[in-house]
Amino acid sequence: MIRLHVVQAEYGDCFILESEIGKKYVSILIDGGPYQTFEKHLKPTLKKLPLNGKLDLVVLSHIDNDHIIGLLDLLNEIKKEKQNKTKDFIKILNMWHNSFKNLLLLPDEPVKIITKYFQDQRFIERKMILDSLIMKGYQQGTDLTALAISLKIPINQGFGELIDVENNVKSTYLNHIKLMILGPTKRNIERLRKEWHDWFTKKYKSEKSKSELVQILDKSIPNLASIMFLAEIENRKILFTGDGVGQDIVEILSKNNMLDKNGRFHVDILKVPHHGSDRNTTQEFFNTIVAEYYIISANGRDDNPSLDTLRRIIQSKNSEKRNKKIILTNMTPNVKNVLLKHDRNKYGYEYIILEKGSDYLTITL
Repeated sequence: MIRLHVVQAEYGDCFILESEIGKKYVSILIDGGPYQTFEKHLKPTLKKLPLNGKLDLVVLSHIDNDHIIGLLDLLNEIKKEKQNKTKDFIKILNMWHNSFKNLLLLPDEPVKIITKYFQDQRFIERKMILDSLIMKGYQQGTDLTALAISLKIPINQGFGELIDVENNVKSTYLNHIKLMILGPTKRNIERLRKEWHDWFTKKYKSEKSKSELVQILDKSIPNLASIMFLAEIENRKILFTGDGVGQDIVEILSKNNMLDKNGRFHVDILKVPHHGSDRNTTQEFFNTIVAEYYIISANGRDDNPSLDTLRRIIQSKNSEKRNKKIILTNMTPNVKNVLLKHDRNKYGYEYIILEKGSDYLTITL
């Protein structure tokens, strides 16, 4: 039995993978969604599912509010129960989390560094800069690390301070599940560090300097630093992409000779990168990574899922004779537009939308 639960996370991501083979049982939580996801949807889902009172692994794909806040709420709930000496809501055995401090080799926490950097700015301007840092989740990344340590949850066990890859895919096992790390790559982390260093070593804290910082935090971190991995269970494959870039995934698969003779890689489930943003994928990506299920967690915010991404999925080549199934957490104007203009029989696809008011939708393999 393999089940992937797609939790309602509005404009963010939140998934629970369950696998049971004989007496072997594993559960993994991938991302926690933005504000209110935990109370409204994730907590009820965790209570409904037969998780044996534990999560074997919690993965934060990257530091961003639409992925991290629900995990902070979850750990705070566990901490509160421990303090009240009540029965654990759920036990977490391990966590994957690349902190901003470790990614950039910072000597201190990011908010402290930025505060010092902009100390000569007016208070209101400095507060606006710090608020943008917090809004993007960088302070929350620090908080998550501290919470995990206080709850004695191991972070990146078996990997060191960072989970990353060079040219070769890194593989590890969680009971009967093979987890293959596809990203972030050391090359991208070095690019990220260079961007940060180039910005930080500038002499003048101008308006341009502030906008450059926002650009680094807003685009580079999600695109370059997402933990991307393939979960392989017997002959089934599920690809989790965070907010990563599709081309990076294709490159690492190609370097490791994982594409078939037609230059494709088939998975049962593909978590579409970055909520279906057209900046993260191309038609080539969807022609290379072919799937039976395509999951898009988005609610129209930032125009996600984009028209182009939806069209690319629908028009992509498929090595299977079965229809492609597009799983959506919300109906949006772009989804309505594309569905009206692309005949399902002609293009060979189906779509499933999470029912309004439901906490989650389940895909069973």
